[in-house]
Amino acid sequence: MSDIIIKKLEGNINLHIIPDKKFKTVYISYCFHRDLDKDYTYNALIPAVLKRGCEGYENQKKIGAFLEEQYGALFDVGVQKLGERQILRFTMDLVNETYTPKDGLLAQSFYFLNRIITKPVLENSIFREDYVNQEKENLKNRILAMINDKMQYSIERCIQEMCKNEKYSRFVLGSVEDLESLDSERLYRVYHDMIATSPLDIFVVGDVDAEKVLLLIKNSLDLDRSQTKIISETIIKRVGVKQRQVIEEMDVAQAKLNIGFRTNTSVKDKEYLPLVVYASVLGGGPHSKLFINVRERSSLAYYAFARLEKYKGLMLIGSGIDQKQYQQALEIIMEQVNDMEKGNITDMEFTAAINAITTSLRGAKDEPGQLVNYYLGNTVTGASYSLDDLIEEIMKVKLEEVVEVAKRVKVDTVYLLSPKEGSL
Repeated sequence: MSDIIIKKLEGNINLHIIPDKKFKTVYISYCFHRDLDKDYTYNALIPAVLKRGCEGYENQKKIGAFLEEQYGALFDVGVQKLGERQILRFTMDLVNETYTPKDGLLAQSFYFLNRIITKPVLENSIFREDYVNQEKENLKNRILAMINDKMQYSIERCIQEMCKNEKYSRFVLGSVEDLESLDSERLYRVYHDMIATSPLDIFVVGDVDAEKVLLLIKNSLDLDRSQTKIISETIIKRVGVKQRQVIEEMDVAQAKLNIGFRTNTSVKDKEYLPLVVYASVLGGGPHSKLFINVRERSSLAYYAFARLEKYKGLMLIGSGIDQKQYQQALEIIMEQVNDMEKGNITDMEFTAAINAITTSLRGAKDEPGQLVNYYLGNTVTGASYSLDDLIEEIMKVKLEEVVEVAKRVKVDTVYLLSPKEGSL
């Protein structure tokens, strides 16, 4: 992989080109940054409505026919949460035209994405009512469906309780209440605000010529962006916290124990990379303390892991347990956390964690979507590490640095999703 090429375009647009000859496709992603503010449900709905059609490709049938003509190109939209911001994404994955008898595939894709984003199908000067209503229902179903995945639901609820008075508590897909009272005219105004004022990062991954890509984007992109917003940095609480416990009952067969921690560490801090290793030693896979001691040796959890919410300075431990063993499971999980702080980390645990992290990062280099996620993260945090740089720096982390960063990690919220009494 060659070094990433970054070009600053007018209107607060950054173009990131990741040239790599090993890819046979070209992966394009337009990423609009939105504040996770009161319009968060509207933000979440906009990509789905835009996906329905645009001038020239007014419905799914016409879009499908276009994609078939592009040798089965893939087109998708999505929304994700990075810290206290939402990223609205419009993505295409197409075969590199070098391998086809047809020229102009890349140009056509940029032209298509521009039309999807800037030329939606309108009715009475706002979005088509039937498209909005159908996508509202789809989004509502997606929000409600989260409750069917009890592991994800319990993690989300832990975050909501932990960050109750912070923007980060808002669910990335929005709220059902907002959808039910949604104002179509406001939705269209929020859309216009998105294309006019949101910081925009465009990523192109593949075996491409950077100057050609730059020219194609300049020729195809039709955005009126005279004044763009600066999104404030995510607030990371850097204080000791008073631990609290939340118990929620539901008809579940297996209890879910989640523990939220404040790491008191941001991505910009020198302690961040030791924190990454810390989380891996604690709960980053089959090599970790939680997996070996809580799941395997004690048989107190069906699963047990730790993961960082790096943009918000949080760490979450998730586990599936038998409700009757709640106190025992909580104690042994906290034993592992305390062991980290005491420096009870073996060379084998440390080395296995480093290997697991670097293997995962090397794997990301083979996936265009993961490459974009990584470098998109850099745009949010202001980091400038390439993936290769990051691998090199992770390998330099010392055991004593991991023990030191363990002292910064403080329990905030213990959340238990428990079976209702008599439901088992």
